[in-house]
Amino acid sequence: MEQIQATFPPPITQRIVQAIRRHPDQAELLALFSDIARLTTSSQTVVAPAHGKKRKLEDAPPNACDNDGITTSKPLGSPTISFECKDVSFQVPARKKLRLQFVYDAHDRRKQEIRLQNQQSSVIEHALPAGQISEVFCLPVPEKQQRQWNFVLFPKPDATAADGTPCEQIVFSMNETPPTGAHSAEQQFAEGDTFVTVAERELNRLLSHQGKRVVVPDPSEFASSIPQSHRKGEKAYHVKAHRGSKEGYLFFLSNGVVFGFKKPLAYFPFNGIDSVSYTSVLQRTFNLVIAARESEQSDIKEVEFSMLDQADFAGIDEYVKRHGLNDASMAAERRAKAFNVNKEKKSEAHGESNGDAAHDEEGESELHKAEQQLQDEEDELEEDYEASGGESDGEGEESDEEEEYSDAADEDDAEDAEHEEDV
Repeated sequence: MEQIQATFPPPITQRIVQAIRRHPDQAELLALFSDIARLTTSSQTVVAPAHGKKRKLEDAPPNACDNDGITTSKPLGSPTISFECKDVSFQVPARKKLRLQFVYDAHDRRKQEIRLQNQQSSVIEHALPAGQISEVFCLPVPEKQQRQWNFVLFPKPDATAADGTPCEQIVFSMNETPPTGAHSAEQQFAEGDTFVTVAERELNRLLSHQGKRVVVPDPSEFASSIPQSHRKGEKAYHVKAHRGSKEGYLFFLSNGVVFGFKKPLAYFPFNGIDSVSYTSVLQRTFNLVIAARESEQSDIKEVEFSMLDQADFAGIDEYVKRHGLNDASMAAERRAKAFNVNKEKKSEAHGESNGDAAHDEEGESELHKAEQQLQDEEDELEEDYEASGGESDGEGEESDEEEEYSDAADEDDAEDAEHEEDV
């Protein structure tokens, strides 16, 4: 009863007491109202892990979302922190350490958002409603001696804040170390948990209301053929590439292709890719061109990634062909599957045409191999020619002999001239 009196104003408390007295099972009803009072109190304050004092939660920024994930200008009614982690290193939207928070509405658990809070001023610098999230990836950070993972959050293409500005991408790093400084209101951390496992589990819980999960690399989809010199025997899932002058890494995943980690990152879902092709195929490197659209209404744009290592060509090409990404005619079918409207069975004639196309593709592949072999032989001949200084074998010796012969002839002519003068 003290919890109820401390939480609700006197008129409400009096009505609760009257309701309890009117019912025979007073103990159960009293426990119910006590739980409501405790929940209301916990939604208004939270214990900060750093110093144990209570602080009032800030109102949510205006880009909160409603039940369907549509952006509205209304803040969360009763914001409650389900997960919090301090000193998180962010790369996007800003390179700094911030406090990461997952917040939900106590009155409607489906209303959730991710907050990036300044640790000194407690100001919310950025917020992304859960309903506005397109995909979340957990990707290993390449070329690091200590294992690190980047969590990459892509908002939907048309996601905008209340002021009309687009929602930004989020990238933060987590180490495979014990989660000191992290706190979850949902469950206790288990022995062996790390920042990575805890963050992935909490993100999956947050995304469950949207029917999504965190996507991680799968060796059955793609793994690089290039060994990691700093961690021998461990698979690498990235391919180094350039987009213009910007260097980054390509990841070939179960639902699309990701390029990161510098802003802006790029994500190409299968249903948005029109085709994938190769250009500038040389002995050591090649370029990858992805023709894709951001949405059904947008135009197809080609994005070229250059200087990919030839050692990964076979693995990438197998990934591309397995998902039909090299055939522009498959793009409409993939988009239809995404909206669950592609339920008609293919006709036998269509199957035959697919067989002919496969046969033509195999023929083109063999032709490409033959052309590549000839090109490699020509490259080797050119390299041998350049290494010899541009001269063929024996040319230098013949030139020396010609010079000696010419000098001897000049000396004979001079002696004849002197003899004639004496005479």
